[in-house]
Amino acid sequence: MYEKLFAPIKIRGMELKSRIVLPAMGTKFSGKTSFVTDQLIDYHVARVKGGSTLNIVEVSSVHTPSAPRGFLSISEDEYIPGLKRLADAIHEAGGKAGIQLWQGSICVGMDQTAQILVASDMPVGPGMTLPGISREQIQEIVHCYGEAARRAAEAGFDCIEFHCAHNYLPHSFLSGGINHRTDEYGGSLENRARFPLEAIRAMRAKLPEEMPIFMRVDAQDDYLEGGLTIEEVIEFCKMAKEAGVDVLDVSRGNVISAGNKYEVPPIDLPRGFNIENAARIRKETGMLTIGVGRLNEPGIAERVLEEGQVDLVVMGRAQLADPEFVNKVREGKTEDIDYCVGCDQGCLDGFADTDCPHITCLRNPAVGREKECAIVKTDQPETVLIAGGGIAGLEAAVILKQRGHQPILCESSDRLGGQFLTAGMAPRKAEMKQAVEAMGEKARRLGVDIRLNTTVTKELIEDIRPHTVFNAIGAVPLIPRIPGADKAFVSNSHDVLNGKITPEGNVVVIGGGLVGMEVSEYLAEKGCKVTTLEMLKEICIDMGSARKSCVLESVYAAGIVPVTEVTVTAIEDGKVIGQKDGEKVEYPCDHAVLAIGSRSRDGSDLESGARSVGAGYMVIGDAGMARRALNATREAMDAALTFDDPQVHADVTKPKKVVLVTGATGIMGQETMKQLLSRSNRFQVRALARPSEKNKALMKKYACPSLEVLWGDMADYDTVKRGVDGADYVLHIGAMVSPAADQYPEKTLYTNIGSTLNIIKAIKEQPDPDKVHFAYVGTVAMTGGRTDPIHWGRVGDPINPSIFDYYALSKVYSEMAVFESGLKHWVSIRQTGQHPSAEGAGEEPIIFHQPPNNVLEWSTSIESGICMANLCEDWVPESFWRKGYNLSSGAGYRTATWELMDINLSAFGITLKDLFDSNMMAQYNFHGHYFSDADQLDEILHFRCIPAEQYWGGVRDEMRRMASNPMIAAMFPTAEQMKAHNIEIGHKRMGTYWMFENNEENWIRAFFGSREKQQQIKGWDEYELYHPSEEVTYLNHGYDEEKGIENLTLEDLKKAAEYRGGECLAESVPDIYTPIRWKCADGHEFMMSVNAVLQGGHWCPQCLAHEWRYGEIAKKNPFYAQVWFPIHGENDDYVIPMEFSGYEISKELKEKLGL
Repeated sequence: MYEKLFAPIKIRGMELKSRIVLPAMGTKFSGKTSFVTDQLIDYHVARVKGGSTLNIVEVSSVHTPSAPRGFLSISEDEYIPGLKRLADAIHEAGGKAGIQLWQGSICVGMDQTAQILVASDMPVGPGMTLPGISREQIQEIVHCYGEAARRAAEAGFDCIEFHCAHNYLPHSFLSGGINHRTDEYGGSLENRARFPLEAIRAMRAKLPEEMPIFMRVDAQDDYLEGGLTIEEVIEFCKMAKEAGVDVLDVSRGNVISAGNKYEVPPIDLPRGFNIENAARIRKETGMLTIGVGRLNEPGIAERVLEEGQVDLVVMGRAQLADPEFVNKVREGKTEDIDYCVGCDQGCLDGFADTDCPHITCLRNPAVGREKECAIVKTDQPETVLIAGGGIAGLEAAVILKQRGHQPILCESSDRLGGQFLTAGMAPRKAEMKQAVEAMGEKARRLGVDIRLNTTVTKELIEDIRPHTVFNAIGAVPLIPRIPGADKAFVSNSHDVLNGKITPEGNVVVIGGGLVGMEVSEYLAEKGCKVTTLEMLKEICIDMGSARKSCVLESVYAAGIVPVTEVTVTAIEDGKVIGQKDGEKVEYPCDHAVLAIGSRSRDGSDLESGARSVGAGYMVIGDAGMARRALNATREAMDAALTFDDPQVHADVTKPKKVVLVTGATGIMGQETMKQLLSRSNRFQVRALARPSEKNKALMKKYACPSLEVLWGDMADYDTVKRGVDGADYVLHIGAMVSPAADQYPEKTLYTNIGSTLNIIKAIKEQPDPDKVHFAYVGTVAMTGGRTDPIHWGRVGDPINPSIFDYYALSKVYSEMAVFESGLKHWVSIRQTGQHPSAEGAGEEPIIFHQPPNNVLEWSTSIESGICMANLCEDWVPESFWRKGYNLSSGAGYRTATWELMDINLSAFGITLKDLFDSNMMAQYNFHGHYFSDADQLDEILHFRCIPAEQYWGGVRDEMRRMASNPMIAAMFPTAEQMKAHNIEIGHKRMGTYWMFENNEENWIRAFFGSREKQQQIKGWDEYELYHPSEEVTYLNHGYDEEKGIENLTLEDLKKAAEYRGGECLAESVPDIYTPIRWKCADGHEFMMSVNAVLQGGHWCPQCLAHEWRYGEIAKKNPFYAQVWFPIHGENDDYVIPMEFSGYEISKELKEKLGL
């Protein structure tokens, strides 16, 4: 059986045991770098052990400036050791190793730092054209191909493959549809072939004689005017043979036309669709030829070999879907093969999706996770009750049985397969139906206890008493609340595809996504005249690129009429009514089909049943949220592999904690959300977000069963109350920040203070407020300007918001409210500068407010997210709560303003001195300091994980790569242009130029002290830029800190008040959290807790009520004087009125909320 598939073949000095080749497929397993990783090695070794005879390692860049990250590179000698490790691992597992040499042309554009090289001038936008590469560059790339071949040989590879297809640079030169040059590298086929042939000769010259060269080539250019014909390809292949190519790998497809569907062909294309082309090329060139194109089944592969159409076959996705594919074929166990179904969801779509870390596979979610997903037999078999026999339930049952557990699979209907079986009824998707049916047969062969027509009930759970219950009951069609949706002539897509309903005549399908278009095609095939209505701007929006191309072609060929941007408002007898462009529209029909999606079935009874017997409870697939089958199999595999892990079991035997996250669409909020979602066994995230189009698009990326999005405004109490209801944790990250806070100061005060008070009130209204843990995110801006010599700070230092900084003021009054909330579990996390910073800040006058030597101790956004997620864990000690903490990534993240500018721009030869006039940069009144206490937070929450050298090195490398990219460098503004632009920004309101032009004396005083002081600022030749000392200093907090504030006596508190220029008027102190009476130096009496005063650094709220008068306060308050006189001296005693009062707004909002 399959004699041809397993016939050996020798190509030059390379001997292969079979004719099956694992082709070069983009994986993204090199992560953000271009080096070989253990992940890539594990992936290849698994397939060699599975029988693969030749593994061709994926696209590897030959040219450093145009080498995108996320792809392997072979462009420098530094890559040889890693590549050798990979080749050695393939050899040790018994296989042969090839590597594909690549220059990606326009396809490197997914990395903005990679240089894009094109064959000839290419317009890319209005007034912008990418120039075709020069003759000198051509020769440089030719040389790079030769050097890459040398490295491949040194690394121990057995062959190389020259990628001359798919719009990459060699193909771009070869194709007359792309190459429009008029020199010796353009025009005739002979000229167009010149560059790829030069590259081939350069490679051949650097390789040992016995080492073969394969060449991937397109059989023809599809849908491309003036593109390659198969006749031209044949002629070129003959030339390539003379130049040194031994084997042709005949592919098809390009990325600039609908021909993209052929590159990673989906289920819509027939198996072996490209074999005739390969056979013709083989016949007319006399060369060894590899067949490519949906050869995912051994029978067709054997046939094309037996008929002499090709000499070898590429079976790539077949081995993604089942790494043991070759062994199973050799052993005649074809019924056990998990066949690729051509869905493209995990491979092509996963590769193209920049948010997806690497490829995966619907049939095999272990792709890229080979070691962690290895099937290991258990020594403690457990009973797992699976409710639902769809693809998720079947995947889980098979893996559980393979591990030695005892799955009981209950399906309420009389057949297995669920919605995947339904999907298989659509046109051209029979392979999906066959696949899920085969899964059912496989489960039976393994001995899974399958019970059809059996609904899992609480009683059944109590009877079986399983270790864990898997909820895989799937989803049902979503029926919209449209008048008339319940009429007799209206049905849903599932019933139509399952054959329960047979519409005839004119049919209107409501919904133009994947399901809607497939049911439209299904009905058109049955002879119906179909109109499809879609509310979005385009149909097929939820499909990947290749499937979308195929389905769109089929839709128009079938005469289906799609109508977009129409909202259905009602269904009446004989018609569907909607709105389009503000007008009422009607669509006559004999039948209407609803195809707008699905919703999860209610699994609450399953959960309560599992909880009642102490069983674990895990939700997989559409039972959690209707999505793609890819998600279902991934969740099923993960559940089956981990359910018996003690920690996982401990998590899933109790309800998830509900965590409300405000500001989830911001940088820190997203990182927090990602961290929580990665711990989905423990947390259910409820994200509060404003319903803007931008936010809706963003949150769609995170859609999953563990995420609930609450659309609304955090300034609205009712919205906040809905979010807090039932929450275990509230992470208040959201706030109006700069630049919006500078543009809308009054709104900032109302929003930031109001949202905090809303949360406090909502928590107090919970049945058990003590159960809710409230984490408030404050800011280093509350402690204001702390330049050298007072650039070291800690929680408890004087609150000192900079003048005109209404954002900082809003956070001061917000944190006061948190400290004084009376809640049992609260914490204030004072965020520092976060890197990367929000986009847009560089276009605002705030860039002039930062003194050149001002310091910040930065926090990475990733570590900030880990910090916030970690505080929701059970292991956080009780002593953590009711305190304030400074958040930073540690000592290595301390930079001055000028140093950060160097990190960002030194690669372009630009420094801070080039961009600003020294006398127009503020001297004080910004914010930031080093933290003497930031380690305390990490010692509790353990969030730091990125060494500073690695992080800043990455930032520098990013900028270096951009600077070395000629296209970016050419478009990057010069220092002179940047300075001129900065001066324009400085003329905006709040900019330093604006201050002097408009005689804004208060602003001048705030940022310079006076005009005279500003005039005394030295020019850059004399201005000293330095890194302020890292020798820790501490401010005096006015009490014996060794005692701890819990142990201070009333006398100690009176001394602390005296050090603040005031008095402690309390006669007793019940505890440090209950407000007591104090008096400030100006005679204001106020209530505030000892905790807020001493641990928080707060003092008289009324002194910040209507004006900034820090100089006057410093003269009466020795505690505050520590942060004023060292910078300002004793003469900066100006008083500046506030335009808006945080004090009054806070009072107003508290009264409104009854707090």
